[in-house]
Parts: sequence; C-alpha cells; structure tokens
Amino acid sequence: MISTIAGLLLALGAPSLLAYFRRSEKNSPGKQVRRLTTAWACCLALLALVLCWEQRPLASIGIAAGNHAAWLGGAALGLTMLALSVVSVVQARRMGKEDTSQGLMQLTEMPLWFRCAVPLTAGITEEIMFRGYPIERLHELTGSWWLAALIPLAVFTLAHLGSWSWKHLIGVGLAGTLLTGLYLWQRDLIACMIAHALIDSVLIFLPALRNQRFSSITASR
Repeated sequence: MISTIAGLLLALGAPSLLAYFRRSEKNSPGKQVRRLTTAWACCLALLALVLCWEQRPLASIGIAAGNHAAWLGGAALGLTMLALSVVSVVQARRMGKEDTSQGLMQLTEMPLWFRCAVPLTAGITEEIMFRGYPIERLHELTGSWWLAALIPLAVFTLAHLGSWSWKHLIGVGLAGTLLTGLYLWQRDLIACMIAHALIDSVLIFLPALRNQRFSSITASR
C-alpha cells in the first residue's frame, strides 16, 4: 500500500509539480533539454519503484511483449491522429489561425534531433507515468475503472498547461482520452506508446507545415 501511494505521487505528482513551476520560466534550448532529462529521470525512478520496491513485473503496468495486434492498433490510431493534425495545421495556416503559443513556437525552432527526441520521450515516459502505472494501481485501490481512468487523464491534460495555449490543451485532452480508451481496451502500454509517439511526431514536420510556401503548394493541389 505505501509503495503504491508513493508510486502514484511520483507518477502523477512529479510531472504536475514540474509543469506548475515551468509556467513562470522562460523557454530556452537548455531548459528544453533539461525537461527531457527530468522526464526520463522521473520515469526511470518509477520503473525502479515497480521492480525493486513493489517487486512486481513490468507486465503489472501493461508492458509486455507479443501483443502484435494491439501494437498495430496503436500504430493505426497514431497515424490517423497524425494525419488529422497535419491537415489541421495546414488549414489553420491558410486561414491565419495558426497556434502561436509560446511552447509551440519554441519547439518548432529547435533542431531536428530534438524534435525527434520529444515524441519518443513523451510516448514512453508519459504513457508509463500517466497511463500504465496510475490506471492499474488506482483500479487496485478503488475497484473502479472510471476513477482509474479519469483521474490520470485529468492530471495528464492539466500537466500540459504550462506555456501551451488552451486550444492546444483541448487537443491534449482529446488525444489523452483516445489513448486511455486504447489502454482500457487492450491493456497494453506498448500500443499506447506507439500511438502517442506517432501523434506527437507532427512536431517533426511543424517547421515545414508552418512555412507559407509549403501551405501554398498544398492549397493549390
């Protein structure tokens, strides 16, 4: 019981606390890299807690090999959401309603390697800390799948507030809902990691998507 409470505080509390303090920070390349490092540190600490303190396998939080059908489902969801995101960005650019929130603008100016690292980091660390661990452990504590799903989903959405716009937050909530549904359906966290990384990979293409020339070419087709 104590280990589970400690794990929930780490999984849901640490990212939320860090997001709160980030709201007053000015973005810079150094701070962005530290955020990725911190995300991995928190995630690895949680995995260590599962394996060493709880003495339970990673399968207890949905990480297991062999469920290829679920992985394909995760890839299909991720690619669908990615395509919709690309269309949305292009249309918003054409209509002059582009999301210019501080966090998004900063990320689009980062080098390619960093924009590739962000989706990979989010896909792995956030699924472990906001989906697999809290859903499984909250269900064990409460006996309710509704509470086990909705509490991490709410925390996941609000933890993205930081320097993002409210419009972006709506998208985060929608993606989080789909990922939570995928996990409850398949109980496979790797499928969620695949879907999450693919959804966030729109960040890799954002500089091109935001380019007027690219938008004009797309619109003329």
